[in-house]
Order: sequence, then structure tokens, then C-alpha cells
Amino acid sequence: MMPCSEVHWKILPSVSREIALCLEKAKMPRGKIAAALGTTPAAISQYMSGKRGGMKLKKEAKDACCRLAKRIDEGELKGTELNAEIARVVVIAKGSKLGENDPCAICMSYTEEL
Repeated sequence: MMPCSEVHWKILPSVSREIALCLEKAKMPRGKIAAALGTTPAAISQYMSGKRGGMKLKKEAKDACCRLAKRIDEGELKGTELNAEIARVVVIAKGSKLGENDPCAICMSYTEEL
């Protein structure tokens, strides 16, 4: 079982970093990446330099990030829909099933959507 704080400080930044890297490969400008992910251009620069989001993700999670980045790039996802999809990728990165033995109230709020 992983506490929410670990998800917040380790996994979520690494997922965001991987999505940002995939979006940059798709030639999206950093300012637009920041807007899409709801963060700042400075945060995107930190992702790109490896100063933020340094946890190594498994291949399955990286692939999920790139699939999500493609949907973002195509304009399919915004706002709460994007947040729900990021939560799904976090679950893949955690290596657990959403809601199973997981005390995270935030994760649990997405159980019905899966």
C-alpha cells in the first residue's frame, strides 16, 4: 500500500514528466504543454532537465503516458477528463488496481469511472 504523499511527491511528477516528454517529441511548444498539464513553463523545464519527476517508470506506465500525450495533442482531453486519465496512468505506475486496498480518497473517487 502506498500513501497518498508518495503518489503526490514521486509518482505524479514522474507521470507528468513522461507526458511532457512525449508531448515535446510531438513538437508541442513548452508553453502549450504547461497549459495542457495545468502547470507552469518553469515546471516543464524542470521535467525536461530531470530536476522534477525523476522516479523511473515501468514500460507499461511510460507507454500509457505516451498514449495519453497523443490524445492531449489531438485535443481530445481537457480539464476533469484529463485528470481522470492521469489518475488511471498513476494507477498503472503504482502497479495496483484502483481502489483495491488503497486508502487514497482521491484515487477512490475515480473507481466508478473505470
